[in-house]
Amino acid sequence: MSYCKNSIITVIVVIYSSLNVLGQIVGLNETAMGLASVTLHPKDLAISPPFVPLQGGVLTLGFDDLRADYTTYYARVRHCTHDWWYSDLHPSEYIDGFFDVVIDDMEDSFGTKVNYTHYTTDIPRSDMIVTRSGNYVLEVFTPENPDEIVISRRFVLFEDLCFVEAEVREPADVALRRTHQDITFVVTEDNYSFLDPYSDMHTAVLQNARWDNAISDLPPKYIKGKEIEFTQVGYVFPGGNSYRFADLKSLSYTARGVAGISEEDLTFHHLLEPSPRRTYTYYSSQPDINGAFVISNDRYEIHTGSDYTMTHFTLPMPYELHGRQVYIFGELSNGKYLPTHRMKWNDSKSSYESKLLLKQGYYNFIYLVKDANAQESETGMTADIEGNHFATDNLYTVFVYYADFEGYDRVVGFAQWNNDPH
Repeated sequence: MSYCKNSIITVIVVIYSSLNVLGQIVGLNETAMGLASVTLHPKDLAISPPFVPLQGGVLTLGFDDLRADYTTYYARVRHCTHDWWYSDLHPSEYIDGFFDVVIDDMEDSFGTKVNYTHYTTDIPRSDMIVTRSGNYVLEVFTPENPDEIVISRRFVLFEDLCFVEAEVREPADVALRRTHQDITFVVTEDNYSFLDPYSDMHTAVLQNARWDNAISDLPPKYIKGKEIEFTQVGYVFPGGNSYRFADLKSLSYTARGVAGISEEDLTFHHLLEPSPRRTYTYYSSQPDINGAFVISNDRYEIHTGSDYTMTHFTLPMPYELHGRQVYIFGELSNGKYLPTHRMKWNDSKSSYESKLLLKQGYYNFIYLVKDANAQESETGMTADIEGNHFATDNLYTVFVYYADFEGYDRVVGFAQWNNDPH
């Protein structure tokens, strides 16, 4: 009787644990302490976001271990629903090959003050082929502790099964026309039948590949035959401003925006020129890479010859924003509001300051503001420091999901473009 009772309890625990995993929402990109410079992008396209076609699309993962030892890391991919919960598909239903693969392409840095080991792999690869489109999360872990994820990155595999025509327009709300951008698009049925688009179709729109302020699941305005129109339904984003930049490629010569470079025993230091508040300035278009970063240097091999440098940021302000916090935001912050990227107020210099250890390269970033008591999931505001402009050139992405009859959210449509409102 005791054995039977214990067996029942064990079964219940196992079922509950399984449901708990399936019912877990996938967080934004995570990186464990000691790991740095994580990139996930289409192969040979370093500044493009990790959205590739199911057929023929390849992503490249790269990262550095600052402990500079040969740790064994494994990678796996997990299929997700359209709203970023782990789906109930078994890996065998979306992977042909091994479910976990070792990241065996690794190399030590050379000639650098900060020693590290660089790791890289492609996803998918010959021994792990992904067979279904959808939202995915790439997870990196060690074999000793497979449940402890040291790196996670979202990516999307899509299919072109419908036509998606999209553009940026002025918002219908007159008060927003100079500061916001309204994304409108039409989905036209082509090689895939939308039997019940009102309940089974889901859409998501991203600005500059950001998931923190993505807008999703707004109903279409109307359906007319094979056309499903999403016009003025609420996909409205603050226009923001052009991204600021930090050019850290050289350790010898000060690039534009760099006030000085110094060398100390443990690392180099880059002092960036103070970058002023832009809230009330007229919009001036500046070339940017939509918040991404590229590892690069002016002398040696890119990935193992680039050193790390302590980068000092300064934001002059006439006064402290009481009750609010200022963050350095971009791909350099994993698209998140990290405590390490929160700036501190220096009253004697009347400025916000911060420093980050960054690998040589070219970085885009902006300053976003959040209320001090805001939830982690709340989106930072551009208006306080960067300003909002309808004329800002942003990268927009539209995903069209459909609840496929095989029991998963299939990405049947995709559009991506840099708007140029001028």
